[in-house]
Amino acid sequence: MIAAIITAAGASTRMGQPKALLHVRGETFLETVLHGCAASGINRCVVVLGPDMDKILSQIDLSGVSVVQNPSPQTGPIGSIRIALEVLLNHPVEAALVWHVDCPHVSVSTVTMMIDRYRQGDIDIVVPEFDGRRGHPVIFGREVFDELLQGPDGEGARAVVRADPSRVAVVPVADPAVAEDIDTPEAYEELLRRLDSGDTSLPRSEDA
Repeated sequence: MIAAIITAAGASTRMGQPKALLHVRGETFLETVLHGCAASGINRCVVVLGPDMDKILSQIDLSGVSVVQNPSPQTGPIGSIRIALEVLLNHPVEAALVWHVDCPHVSVSTVTMMIDRYRQGDIDIVVPEFDGRRGHPVIFGREVFDELLQGPDGEGARAVVRADPSRVAVVPVADPAVAEDIDTPEAYEELLRRLDSGDTSLPRSEDA
């Protein structure tokens, strides 16, 4: 089983409001990511929240997923990943898809391609790439969970990806969303403009 770790613990200082609660096509970023996971066949999700946990829980029904809090969001995504892995270690999970809430518009087809590549075997990590730029989400096999738990804080998950290129599969995708982070008001406005103009990089309801 492949599980998902959805990181939404940041303070959103540049955005000025919780990114998990921003709306696109009638649902929040966090709901969009959860629906994308479900449409990709991922049924076990761990959502990591931070200082806005109570506000997010009051507005989104997360009863169907595991919710944990990162008490030290300043540690960055690696801190959230470690907290979520502690939840998953005692379950029959073969890999974890780490999906940051600030890139909700990654398409279901991209995630499906990554899962298919992981299940072909012979690798431990799958990274999407658009136009020569690597991005997110990333799949980490159980074989590297200990490295994520014990690696250096400074580089976080990147250190694990870079440690041994032979165990990493880079999957080229026609999805610019993998290389984008929606973490400022300007980036959010640009995303909404693209969607209003007919951009289809965000999964529609029939996809999710």
